[in-house]
Amino acid sequence: MIKKMLRTMTILAIVAIACGSGKESKSNQSELSDFTLVSLDGDEYTLSALKGQVVIIDFWATWCPPCRNSIPTFIKLYDKYSEQGFTILGIGLDDEQALIDFRNEMKIPYPVFVGDNDLAKDYGVKGIPKTIFVDKKGKIRKTQVGFAPELESQFDALVDSLLKE
Repeated sequence: MIKKMLRTMTILAIVAIACGSGKESKSNQSELSDFTLVSLDGDEYTLSALKGQVVIIDFWATWCPPCRNSIPTFIKLYDKYSEQGFTILGIGLDDEQALIDFRNEMKIPYPVFVGDNDLAKDYGVKGIPKTIFVDKKGKIRKTQVGFAPELESQFDALVDSLLKE
């Protein structure tokens, strides 16, 4: 019984560390490292080419429960603001087929990319989901590690205010 409880606690600790704590972090990095990625649909995106738009960069994985729970929020934000100069770059830390299957299942309308360890390291990803809010000038305005449903209204308000700047 004690071994089973210790094993369960260890697994929960690993999941909490891997999936992030839900804590907001303020990045000291105001300039983003530029990157060019090809989406699952074959379209090329360069981050610096998106200046003038509000961008969310979302690092996530299909096996991470908080990541999976955040996707409906991002779909709502995209549907609400994409016509106003807003986009989301979903960078999945999974294999391509898992991302394709999940994107199709969830009907994710924004571009999804296969991420790699180098890009995740460049952006300081130590827990997922890691969400980076970028203003029209290409500056990081907020980072969020983890996800909880109560963040939805905060994300909406932030995107709305960044679009009005």
